[in-house]
Amino acid sequence: MTGSAVVAVVANPTSGRGKGAKLIPKVDALLRSLDVSHTLVICEGPDDPERLARDAVERGADIVAALGGDGQVGACANGVIGTGATLAVIPAGTGNDFARHLGLDRKDPLAATRLLADPPIRKIDVVRIVTPQHERYFVNVGGAGFDSEVNEHANKVRRLSGTAKYVYSTFVTLARFAADDFTVTVDGRSHPFRGMMLAVGNASSYGGGMLVCPDARSDDGLLDVCVIQELPKWQFVKTFPKVFKGRHVEHPAVTMLQGREISISAGRPFQVYADGEAVGTLPATFTVLPSALPVVAPPVEGAR
Repeated sequence: MTGSAVVAVVANPTSGRGKGAKLIPKVDALLRSLDVSHTLVICEGPDDPERLARDAVERGADIVAALGGDGQVGACANGVIGTGATLAVIPAGTGNDFARHLGLDRKDPLAATRLLADPPIRKIDVVRIVTPQHERYFVNVGGAGFDSEVNEHANKVRRLSGTAKYVYSTFVTLARFAADDFTVTVDGRSHPFRGMMLAVGNASSYGGGMLVCPDARSDDGLLDVCVIQELPKWQFVKTFPKVFKGRHVEHPAVTMLQGREISISAGRPFQVYADGEAVGTLPATFTVLPSALPVVAPPVEGAR
């Protein structure tokens, strides 16, 4: 794709505790200086990103640039998938895990913006998730159990941001969390266990750098599954810091699985989260769609 591509920036001004609002005029000015044909649309409500992304493509946008955090990226991806348009990421959230996965500098959103002048394109896998309430797509990490309850708590925290918010929510949630009976079925093979959570990774990290599925790639046609079985809370606290380097997988209570279709059920209807947003309750089925989404990203070898 050449620099003649038409770009629609779908911006969330509330992302990153107001970072998005400050970034919007800078991105607009930079694109003008680079002579990039673009439009700028501002989200005002939670249903806007997907709708505005889809509308932008229908009006002729070749690239939809999601300005915001991982939730904004996931919502815009749902508006773009299947249209033939390309998704770009301008990181402006608190975690920006998917930007990191794509090889973008998550702390320099203007560097990501400059790529739009001559965008490098590669295709990534996406994940279709089906719950009793919804059918959605996601690009990063989804899951249920302990991590989904952490996400639910983190979304209500306003005085912290980024990694600190998720670490705080982890320990608040741990104090009241009880393990349950889960069954995860990977490509038709069932694995029952009593445990705390499952995370399904198209990419490797969430929560501002927690490498929950450290070997996950979004270009291999496979999903990585992190299963954490029941363990004493003191062991969880001791092991938790290792997730930032992906070394939690060394613990005997952690099992990593891989497959193309993953189904999860549990003794109670845990909320399911994907790309940081609630998408329904268990049971849920996750299916990988290989090379389904073109993205603007540098050709980073082995990007995670």
